[in-house]
Amino acid sequence: MLTLLALSGACLLVLVVLSVLLAIVLTIIGLPLVLLFGLLPWMLRIVGVVLLFKALFEKPTRWENFLPAVGAFALSWVLGWF
Repeated sequence: MLTLLALSGACLLVLVVLSVLLAIVLTIIGLPLVLLFGLLPWMLRIVGVVLLFKALFEKPTRWENFLPAVGAFALSWVLGWF
């Protein structure tokens, strides 16, 4: 009976240690991803403004030049909505 109790305690201890290690590893991996996805809509808006100015200064001005800027703004809006 004592060995079954000791085995159960050891398994419980291993389970707790593994879950803590897994939580630490996921935090180390997940935190930069959360920060990246949090800043990504703002970076896309800056890229959209730069592409908008680039399209405005091209000669001759055509509507096709504005499509990358519109795409960057749309993607930033979709990612910001999530």
